[in-house]
Amino acid sequence: MRILIVDDEPISRLALHELVREIGDIEEIGSGDEAIVAAVLAMDQGQPFGLILLDIEMPGKDGHEVLRQIRAEEAKRGCTGRRSCTVIMTTVRDSPESVFASFRDQCEAYVIKPVTREKLMAHLKRLRVV
Repeated sequence: MRILIVDDEPISRLALHELVREIGDIEEIGSGDEAIVAAVLAMDQGQPFGLILLDIEMPGKDGHEVLRQIRAEEAKRGCTGRRSCTVIMTTVRDSPESVFASFRDQCEAYVIKPVTREKLMAHLKRLRVV
């Protein structure tokens, strides 16, 4: 499985990388704008990401905008429902507004940092990613 980690903090990217390194091939991106480019390119090449770990607070486009644009690109290609990638928001935001906005934008899970192996794996198992 191809995994995209999107976070502007290098330490957060490294921590997430360590948590998922055994379940797939990982690409790390530091901004929302780069994430959209990477996701669209992967779809265009016929090798879309199966899992995206997406921070919300980033320079340029935030995680909500990134998620909306990725879902729009998937819809253009007919990749909806089980054919779309699994997106887990990984963020320090714990407000109900942020959680609701994330699910409205079609994420599959929301994990508040710090992300632990137990929290992440529980979501991945529930979502049948692993």
